[in-house]
Amino acid sequence: MTSRTKGRARSLHRRMWFDVGDTDGMRWLTLTSVIGLLVVLLVAWNGGLGFDVPMPFYKWGLVGPTCGLTRGVLALVRGDIALAWRYNPATFLVAGFVIAGTVRVGVGVATRRWLNAHAQRPTAAMWVVFAVVVLAWWAYQLANADFIIHSHL
Repeated sequence: MTSRTKGRARSLHRRMWFDVGDTDGMRWLTLTSVIGLLVVLLVAWNGGLGFDVPMPFYKWGLVGPTCGLTRGVLALVRGDIALAWRYNPATFLVAGFVIAGTVRVGVGVATRRWLNAHAQRPTAAMWVVFAVVVLAWWAYQLANADFIIHSHL
């Protein structure tokens, strides 16, 4: 085993791998997960933000790929899966990351062993796939622009 592959617990792909270590090598994820969970719980407990946070281009009937994420997460926390999807399908991705990050933090604090992810730089093909996914996501959001702009929780 080379020093580069030593300690790799699981390999999803040759460009990404995970290992378990004594230190938290992803403190940015730990901090983001904890803050994200606290914000979601606080907003859900409060019953929403109490005000709208519209994007500047709403007045022209346009939405971006991330429009509706806040309301989608609130709908998901309230148990309305269909409404969460309608606001923004990425709601489930965001919720999944928050849950996975929170579980990672809980296990890391309890066991003092941390799951760390490592990745090599993405290839040009990976960037093309990413761009296609974002454009499809944006097209979906634009098709629902009227609902996203005019609906309220």
